[in-house]
Amino acid sequence: MGAAEPAGRFQTGARPLATGAQRVARVAVDVPALDREFDYLVPDALAGAITLGAIVRVPLHGRRVRGWVTALDVEPATGATLQPIAKVTGAGPAADLVELAGWAAWRWAGRRTSFLRA
Repeated sequence: MGAAEPAGRFQTGARPLATGAQRVARVAVDVPALDREFDYLVPDALAGAITLGAIVRVPLHGRRVRGWVTALDVEPATGATLQPIAKVTGAGPAADLVELAGWAAWRWAGRRTSFLRA
C-alpha cells in the first residue's frame, strides 16, 4: 500500500497526434463472449463528445453494440481497417473508474465490461 506505481503502467492521458491524423479510440464492447477491446475511428462530428469512459455504439460483425471508451489516441495495428464509432449514448464513468475496472478485471479474473456495467 502506498508504494510507487510500476514504471510500465499504461497512461490514460491523450497523446498529441500528427497533423491531419484521424483519432482512434479503444472500445471495450459489451458482448459476453468477447473479452477484448477493439479500435475505432473517432468521427470529427463526435470528437468533442468522446472522452475516456464515454458510452458509445459501435459496429461489430454486422450489428451495433454498446461499449465504453477505454483509451484515446491509441496506435492501431498495422494494416487494420477501422470503422467509425456510430454514436455516443452517454458520458459513462470517470476516467479513474475505467482504470479501476481494468485493474479489478485483472485482480479477480473478470471482464472489464462487467465492472463498467455495475
